Amino acid sequence: MTNEKPKKDEWAEPSEPPKCLWMSGEMVDWENATVHASMLGWSSISMVFEGIRGYWNSDQEQLNIFRLDSHLERLMRSMKVMRMTSPWSVEELTSAVIDIAQTNEFRGDCYIQPLAYFGEGTPGYLSAGGRPGEVAIFSRKSTSILGAGETITCGVSSWSRISDNVMPPRVKAIANYQNSRYVADEMSLNGYDFGIILNQQGKVSEVSYACLFIIRDGVAITPPVSA
Repeated sequence: MTNEKPKKDEWAEPSEPPKCLWMSGEMVDWENATVHASMLGWSSISMVFEGIRGYWNSDQEQLNIFRLDSHLERLMRSMKVMRMTSPWSVEELTSAVIDIAQTNEFRGDCYIQPLAYFGEGTPGYLSAGGRPGEVAIFSRKSTSILGAGETITCGVSSWSRISDNVMPPRVKAIANYQNSRYVADEMSLNGYDFGIILNQQGKVSEVSYACLFIIRDGVAITPPVSA
């Protein structure tokens, strides 16, 4: 193991954008994928997403997308909690993700992010009433640090995790990540890479922007999603 910092996140400082993304059933060139500025605020309140990793196998020259079905099924559950109906099935979104990866010709690890949101119409802070959502899927190069022998520093944050009966973290909502952002800012000021977040009962729940687990007797143990 080394004490080197993890590599910079290429999402924050991408070297170059991908060729295209998928928006509401169509492949759209990256530079043409736009929404109206008036949607920047309220649409994000009810926006849900998934973060999906693709790992490149150089021997087989093949991209392996990790648990794609599970991710898209969770996206559907998140949309349901938001009272957002999906015009697309899991199977259709699976095909869209594969098309994106192939079209952008990734020959390395990548990160794929489907976003579901309410488009023009009723503002996102009002009741949706089961309105159909729109879906966009984009991707980027993102080299995995798994197995790279790198270490990180963590501190225990003074911010608590949002509780399931207030803003359920089992819903992967953009709005929930304000909680992690507070933690990340605190840890940055205190000289740490990441922050360990405790729940309302003082139990470990997660790390800012990441899951947390321990290995006990050869088995990976994680906190429950409601922790």
